[in-house]
Amino acid sequence: MNLQPTVLVVDDEKHTRDGLRHLLENDYDVYVAADIAGAMDVLEREQVDVLLTDLRLGGEDGMTLIDRALKMPRPPICIMMTAYGSVDVAVEAMKRGAYDFVTKPLNLDKVEMLIARAVRGR
Repeated sequence: MNLQPTVLVVDDEKHTRDGLRHLLENDYDVYVAADIAGAMDVLEREQVDVLLTDLRLGGEDGMTLIDRALKMPRPPICIMMTAYGSVDVAVEAMKRGAYDFVTKPLNLDKVEMLIARAVRGR
């Protein structure tokens, strides 16, 4: 049994998923998904500690994923990321239960710090 915290990265851009997996895989069990269906499959099978999701997932909405994830029996801590950052989007994500919000291009040090802080507070 692996005792590392689990992170699920959801982004429709493969290079973002792969880059974040590479960044995080030494310290976390990392799963990736390209869409809501793939993310929900992981959330239903695994105990995910942190969900890092893009706002725009092709034709889908990361806010919808956060809504669904937070209804899980053991909901993950949710962090929203987007290239379409605005105060309104950040406020909406927080209202829906997001732990934090990061804009793209991602500051990788900030992403690592946010995930570590979220896991410590769990």
